Amino acid sequence: MLGLEAIFWKLPVAAESVKNRIAQINSQARQNWGEMLLVVAIAASAGIATYLGSQLIDPWLFTDRGADLWFAADIPRVYANMTDRFSNHSRTKVHPIFSLLAFPPVFLMHKILGLDGVTAVRLAIAAVAALCIILLFVVLRLMGCRRFDAALFSILGATSAAAMFWFIVPETYPFGALSILVGLCIAAIAQYRKVSAQWYAVVSAATLSITTTNWMVGILATLAKYRRKWAWKITLDALCLTVILWSIQKSIFPSAGFFIVISDSEEKNYMFRQGSGGFWHVLQSFVAHTMVMPDMRVIPHWKYLDLLRVLTQRAIPGSASVWGTVAVILWLALLALGIWGFFAAKQHRQLRIVLGFSILGQLALHTVYGEETFLYSLHFLPLLIVLAAFSTLTPARSIALVLAGMLVLTAGVNNGLQLSKAKEVINSQAAPRTELLKQMQQVNFKNISDRT
Repeated sequence: MLGLEAIFWKLPVAAESVKNRIAQINSQARQNWGEMLLVVAIAASAGIATYLGSQLIDPWLFTDRGADLWFAADIPRVYANMTDRFSNHSRTKVHPIFSLLAFPPVFLMHKILGLDGVTAVRLAIAAVAALCIILLFVVLRLMGCRRFDAALFSILGATSAAAMFWFIVPETYPFGALSILVGLCIAAIAQYRKVSAQWYAVVSAATLSITTTNWMVGILATLAKYRRKWAWKITLDALCLTVILWSIQKSIFPSAGFFIVISDSEEKNYMFRQGSGGFWHVLQSFVAHTMVMPDMRVIPHWKYLDLLRVLTQRAIPGSASVWGTVAVILWLALLALGIWGFFAAKQHRQLRIVLGFSILGQLALHTVYGEETFLYSLHFLPLLIVLAAFSTLTPARSIALVLAGMLVLTAGVNNGLQLSKAKEVINSQAAPRTELLKQMQQVNFKNISDRT
């Protein structure tokens, strides 16, 4: 009875604590309503622009013959995974619980709102794009950027080549970028208030959940906060949580592959590809193409000789237009200021550790893995934008803001022109409309309707 009495005695105190906490949140919301309205406006604009941009791409690209056409992306498989429970989900061996996260919202939009698969997928990715902008703004504010600076660099991220080309098609990379931003966010928050180990485990699992290699961000965030023994314990907890979620996923998606694989011949096929051109071309793509789209190559498909692919690897940075050339110069200058601010800063130690080693880790990974580096650019974009934003914490802040503003204009125009060219290449190969509709009817929720 003493235990029950103690519990009931504490209930009013707990209720009062919750009430006080809610009051604090309401007070903070009233004080920061202008900032909240600003970030919501930017995020909503990004989401709407993403959805409208996605309509430029003919959904023929989502059918089987669309594989590898859009910068070596596996768009048909990802689209099928987001719309069809019984499609081939074997790539969860490298995207551990992508299907469990991406399928439900699309399914609910189909069942509740009656949307077709193409529209539902486009809306889901547009929502992810908006969330990415919100988290990017939050990270920038937490690292000390002023409100205007954080808004400008968030817009810069939205006008980058990575954002404009990858938020408009079904792929795992928008979700991967979101998980990376979650990892950066907890590293930034931990500098202001205590964050429990459970939250670190959840965030670490989140970084692992979309793409296994992005787990480096979650692991680094944990190592930057805790001593090695505790860090590895939290990391193990994150792994166990992901395994549990994968088990749930396996019961829903029968073809899901397990993500802990000792040896995988398929992944070895993506390593040390001659087409990547080696470290120098990977570095150029990593740094420059992520922000500014270069002149694209159009080459025949390796399997369907009547189809054409668009690629960027080995392209000269800024080669697409005069706008692109100017944008690359501005971007490199802004990054140089950001690197100066990164090393000159005396604060944000944990965030800088996570950011610095994540950039080096991603660069090292894609030096040996992959052929079209731009394919993974959304994983680099948040890291590079945050690095560049350190420029606003230096005495050269005014110069950095001018560079960023000019870059939004020049990169935005260049990337928009190149997006139009890529769209024309893809859409010109589209199947006849009647055949397209027939194919999409067969793909959209085909097995959901038949088997559930």
